[in-house]
Amino acid sequence: MRSRLVAFACAALLGGVGDLRAQVPQRPRQQRQPGEAAPGRTALEQQVQQQLWRLTRQRVGLSEAQMRQLVPVNRRFEARRRQILLDERETRLALRGAVLDSAGADDARVSAQIDRLLQLERERIDLVQEEQRELSRFMTPVQRARYMALQEQVRRRVEQMRRREQRR
Repeated sequence: MRSRLVAFACAALLGGVGDLRAQVPQRPRQQRQPGEAAPGRTALEQQVQQQLWRLTRQRVGLSEAQMRQLVPVNRRFEARRRQILLDERETRLALRGAVLDSAGADDARVSAQIDRLLQLERERIDLVQEEQRELSRFMTPVQRARYMALQEQVRRRVEQMRRREQRR
């Protein structure tokens, strides 16, 4: 499901949502073992990566050499970024649960969750600074700014689609 959202988000940025939807088989959900990829998922992910590659190269204005340098940097930082997002989501849910506790909110628990959210925000800022230092080795400041904007656009689009999917 998440890979579909990413695929649709990237495709929407490219204007090709209809094409990708037609390529995703609409089958009833089957039980899979943990870690087992959905049928066709690998091919779909490769398509999305290729489209995102082209989009990044075009909008940011990167050369082939710069794109080759970007791939490992992006992989390294995206894994850490994803973990921060997951931790933040869990913390927000815990905070909501603590505040909405019908037996009375535990001030210490609420305070701890707020502190954790602030810590995660610091980690995110540190991550962006570290990523920018790495990117500055092979990108111009204008390219870095365009890349940051593109990353944010993709993230927002994925989040919108995730929310729509949750409402269904």
